[in-house]
Formats: sequence, C-alpha cells, structure tokens
Amino acid sequence: MITNISFDLWLTLIKSHPEFKLKRAEMIADSYNPKGLRAEQIDLVIRDLDKTFDLHNETYGGKIPASEMYLKILIEIGNSTESISIEDANKVRAFSDDLFIEYCPQLLNSNVFSILEEINKEGLIMNLASNTGYIEGTTLRIALDKLNILNFFSFHIFSDEINASKPSPIFFQKVYDNINTPKKNVLHVGDNIKTDYKGAIDFGFSALLIKPNYTLNDIRTRL
Repeated sequence: MITNISFDLWLTLIKSHPEFKLKRAEMIADSYNPKGLRAEQIDLVIRDLDKTFDLHNETYGGKIPASEMYLKILIEIGNSTESISIEDANKVRAFSDDLFIEYCPQLLNSNVFSILEEINKEGLIMNLASNTGYIEGTTLRIALDKLNILNFFSFHIFSDEINASKPSPIFFQKVYDNINTPKKNVLHVGDNIKTDYKGAIDFGFSALLIKPNYTLNDIRTRL
C-alpha cells in the first residue's frame, strides 16, 4: 500500500515563467558580452549548456554547482578566463536568482494545486525529490512558497544540497533516509523516464510516469 508520494519538481509540478529565460539572457548580454551577441543567442547557449550539464549530472551522479555552470556560460559567449572569475559567475547567479523570483515559475497545469491538496487531505506523506541546475534548492524553496505549495511537503531533496542527481541510487537513498516504510510503499511521480521512472524502479520504489495534463485520477490508479 502506498503511504508516501515523492514528487519530481520541474515539468511535474512547475514550469518556467515564459519571460524568465530571455530576461536572464538580457541581463548577461548587458554586462558580460564582449562579442555583442543578441540575448536570444545567449539564451540558446544557456539552453544548450543546460542539456550538457544535465547529461553529466545524470551520467556521473553528482551535481555541478550553479556558479561553475554560469562561469562556463560566460566563457562560452566570449569572455576570456583572464577577464572574468568565479566572483563574476556568482554575481550572475545572484542576479539570475532574483529574476527567477521576480518571474516566478508557474504550476505545470491547473490540476496541480488541487492534486496536492487532495493527497494531503487523504493523509499521504509527500516529499520533493528534484534535480537542480542553474536554480538551486534555496531559491526554489522561495519560489515554491510564493506558489503556496511548499508546505505540502514533509521534506525536500535537491541535488545541489546532497551532491547527487537522479537516477543515481545515492539520490534515492537520500530520499529514503527520511522515510519510515518499505520501499515498495513509496510512489515516485515524475515526467522523465530515465531519471524519475527507471531511477525509482531500480532503487525499489514504485513509480508513475506522468504526462503534462495529468490529473489526480492518474495518481490514484497507483495507490
């Protein structure tokens, strides 16, 4: 019997604000742009590198720090290693985090809040279990609080805070360390077949792979 539900975050509960990524690129274009690239070009670089970072984290199981990720972006768009430092990357990260809160992410679909509300009413224990990238756990908690969903979860596991990423069993063990029930009684819900579904199944959890328009009934079929 399922007693605990572990939720992925991105594209399971939330999605980016439609203006955030371009605003971030515009900020970088204004301050660290020796080649005079357009914000749209910088945004493409950020997105491409994001895929590379994700693949690295998923393959090796760790988590590249956000500041190192931003430093790589600055170098990739033409800043020399002599002209910038990790301090510059930290500044970009801080500005990006502020923009992220200003252009707060949105709930994935109109069902998400009621799904969490109903599961909470039914007495099931919920947690967050999320890989992170440019935006890390501390900032995500602020955004989730603004969305009024943070308090639905008894605990939160973010990859940057444990230096482990899904589908690594180390990540799922960190989740399980906070749970007092057999593994099969934990249902991990997510959108990624590799990191969420297969990672959870291989660890011994139950798992549900969701589509963007999923409903409470989709989850209830696995309870």
